[in-house]
Amino acid sequence: MVRAALANRDFRTMWLSSLGSTVGTWMQNVILAAFVYTVTKSAWLVSLVGFCNLVPQLLFATFGGIIADMFNRKKLIFWLSLEQMIGSLAIAWIVRTTDFSRPALLIAVFAVGTGAALQGPVFLAVTPSLVPKEHLAGAISLNSVSMNVSRVVGPAIGAVLYVWIGASWVFVLNAATYVIIMVGVTYVKVPKFERKQGESKLDRLVGGFRYVRQDPVVFRAICTVLLFSLFCMPFVVLFPAMASVDWHVSTKSTLYGLLYATFGLGAVVGALSVGTFLSGHKIERVLRGAFVLFGASLAAYITVHSAALAFPVGFLLGFFYFVVVTSLSTIFQSRLDHSIRGRVSAVWMMCFGGTVPVAGLIAGWIVSHSTVNTVVYFGAAFALFLAWFADLRAPEDRNGLRETLGR
Repeated sequence: MVRAALANRDFRTMWLSSLGSTVGTWMQNVILAAFVYTVTKSAWLVSLVGFCNLVPQLLFATFGGIIADMFNRKKLIFWLSLEQMIGSLAIAWIVRTTDFSRPALLIAVFAVGTGAALQGPVFLAVTPSLVPKEHLAGAISLNSVSMNVSRVVGPAIGAVLYVWIGASWVFVLNAATYVIIMVGVTYVKVPKFERKQGESKLDRLVGGFRYVRQDPVVFRAICTVLLFSLFCMPFVVLFPAMASVDWHVSTKSTLYGLLYATFGLGAVVGALSVGTFLSGHKIERVLRGAFVLFGASLAAYITVHSAALAFPVGFLLGFFYFVVVTSLSTIFQSRLDHSIRGRVSAVWMMCFGGTVPVAGLIAGWIVSHSTVNTVVYFGAAFALFLAWFADLRAPEDRNGLRETLGR
């Protein structure tokens, strides 16, 4: 499935363009946090920068879905990439000295985050339309691989460049990566979709939520990813504390970077597996099994008190993490109609990415009143509940099983 998806010229062009741009995005995200903390020594300002970057997904993803289903998606990707490029150049200008304006930086970061929040649903709507339905799992696997490769490669490149040329020039280079996607999208033929006629403004606003509510599989997939993000994923935010307290690894050491990279490598392999050697299995069963093994891996991750053991367990955790996410996304996307895909994808984006700031705040409050272990063990146990909850078989498959058992 992966090879078949890559054989499609339009999908391959979009995928490579997106990969190049996302590497730049992660260079900027990680180095900006490091620069702000180095200059100000304020963890609060660092958290505000992260909040301004991510909260637009919660606020504006719905509007991104609306415009994705109303306007030319190629043009939207082009102009929103240009907006993010300008925002990144503004960040580079603001931080050219250590005596930078805090409000100006937060506004610029919020602007870049808003562009990403509006563009995300457009991307999610375009990608599945570039490949036949039978190759959808491979395409989504590759998109997940792109996300995780960029999370590993981007910070690594950014860290080297930060030392050599400084933070401001790193952000200029990130701005340049948006040109890759602006050029790439001009060469892609995005299939036209039939817009629904006679929709009121209210229908356009709530259409994605209505579609989610009407399709039982889509509704349960959305509920699953929302619960997973809120209760199982806070360990990502707490990773520095886990490394320091449980494995006695300094967050400024090379070993810490290798631990994070190992987790990312596991995620890359997990994402690829859904479109390769796991593609012959029922994806609904793969998902539920992955939830069980994710929960077990997460519990083991917080239990081991050795950095040496954290490496193999971290790889397995990353692997099952993205088997879960990629399987969920594949089932979800396979149920969507092209005419409303943008708005429904926006709901997914809100529940998966937009809840990160909320989950981080909740986890931080709990840790301040108990321990990191409490949050992580609860997430592991909750993953086992999701293995039961995430029954994403189509209604006709469930009914067919009931009829068979009733005979």
